[in-house]
Amino acid sequence: MKCPFSFLSRPSSPSAQANHYNYSASVVKPDWVWDENQLVIDGQTEINEQLRMIDFHEGDIHLLHHMRPMISRKIDWIVDSFYQSVLDVSKLEEIIKEHSTVEKLKETLREHLLDMFSGNVDQAFIMKRLKIAKVHKRVGLEPKWYLSAFQNLQNAFLQTIYQEVKDEQLLLQMVRTTTKLLNLEQQLVLEAYEKENILEKEQQYELVKNELKSKITTFSEELEDLSLGTNAAVEELVTSSNEVSMSIRNSSKTASNTREQAEEGRDILQLLQEHIGVIHVKTSSMEESLKHLGQSSAQINKVVSAVEDIASRIKLLSLNASIEAARAGEQGLGFAIVAREVNKLSEEAKSTVVQIADLAHQSAEISTRVVHAVEEVRGLAEQGKAQSKESGDMFIHILNSMKNSAEDIILLEEQIRELITTIEGIGSSTATVAESVERLNRISLNL
Repeated sequence: MKCPFSFLSRPSSPSAQANHYNYSASVVKPDWVWDENQLVIDGQTEINEQLRMIDFHEGDIHLLHHMRPMISRKIDWIVDSFYQSVLDVSKLEEIIKEHSTVEKLKETLREHLLDMFSGNVDQAFIMKRLKIAKVHKRVGLEPKWYLSAFQNLQNAFLQTIYQEVKDEQLLLQMVRTTTKLLNLEQQLVLEAYEKENILEKEQQYELVKNELKSKITTFSEELEDLSLGTNAAVEELVTSSNEVSMSIRNSSKTASNTREQAEEGRDILQLLQEHIGVIHVKTSSMEESLKHLGQSSAQINKVVSAVEDIASRIKLLSLNASIEAARAGEQGLGFAIVAREVNKLSEEAKSTVVQIADLAHQSAEISTRVVHAVEEVRGLAEQGKAQSKESGDMFIHILNSMKNSAEDIILLEEQIRELITTIEGIGSSTATVAESVERLNRISLNL
């Protein structure tokens, strides 16, 4: 690879001082006329302006052409001195070893330096400098090393001129021309450096931009898919939440109705407890009355026994009266009739008393059964009262539980409403994200 490394050399050795000659006598005519016509390169408006600013004209071209033999005689010393200074910098030495060899680069530099003093400053001259800049950029040579070496090269040229030329006017003209030439060289190379840097940055920018655009597009697509999925999930969640809220409201209404029915049942149980209490009291009173009835039946039985005894004694008296009436004969007929009636009455009384005794006996049996039934009723009333109390306590517990449940349901309904509001907010935020994704996509397309 040809890489001239247009750097400068160290100062010359003392022996070089002895090799100078009168350049003005051998090259320049006594009637030398300095041509100051402006140099113009076709199609290079900006370059022409640069040439005008540094006052580089046709006379400089002619003078460069006449300086070429002098530079050619000193070219080996200039090149060797140049690369001796370059190789002292380890970084530059590594670049040379990686991309070329010192011998090849020396030969390239010889051609390049001689070409500089050929006097051909044209389109081809410019293109060569641009090529040099591209090569330097490609191998990684930084502008600071180029400028440092270039300064050494300039020093070598000037030293050569001072050694070879004794005419002061011509010496001054050569120094000026050489300085202009090297300045133009630097302008062209450094401008090409800058353009290459700008191009590289633009390429890197395009690469980063395309990569960023790709990532933004991918991210936007993923975010859009996520937003769509989130929107669908939010809508489904809102619908489900509304259904849950409706179910909770229905449950709240059902719980309220059940609570009212439970309160009515509690009131009925309280009334039933009161009725059972009254039955219990009445049963106790009835049981007491039945006891009195049993006592009355016992007394009736005693009276019946007394009446039966009286009836038996009346019958006996009637029999005795009949016997006495029979003894009396006709005088006792009336008494016999009375005795018969009394006897008849005694039989009827006895028969009635027997019936009364049967009735009293039946009444006693019925009273006994009633007493047993009343006792059973009282026992059942006691059980009913206890069960009613337990049911009442249970209803109270149920009411309290339903009250707490109703309060929990109301609280849950409020929380569900807040949740729905939050979910709707998430839905709005997701919609905003989707709009942002669309804007991001549009921006990425315009990158």
